[in-house]
Amino acid sequence: MAIMALRRFAPLIIGATGSAVLVVATVLRAEAWVLIAVLAATLALAALTAARRSTRGPVAPELSASDAYSDAYLGRTPPTHPTIETRPQVQYGPGLPHDPLHLPESGDRR
Repeated sequence: MAIMALRRFAPLIIGATGSAVLVVATVLRAEAWVLIAVLAATLALAALTAARRSTRGPVAPELSASDAYSDAYLGRTPPTHPTIETRPQVQYGPGLPHDPLHLPESGDRR
């Protein structure tokens, strides 16, 4: 259990340790190549420990959860779709009253 927690927080621990080493190297006025090497090593180690393997196995393409065989095997009933109203839903009748604030455009004559 402790190894899992250590693996989970390893990039964070490496980043904090690398930052502390950079601060100490800066305070001690280390050469520029030392700072670059510490920074590169910190980033490389953090990237290596942050990489995770895929936990999924290969997925069989011939069987999915949406086909009828899987639904029957899992005891699902066929989906029921809502009924669609086929009556027209538009209100027919006279149009809106003339808008007195409407300004006629260049080809619009009423």
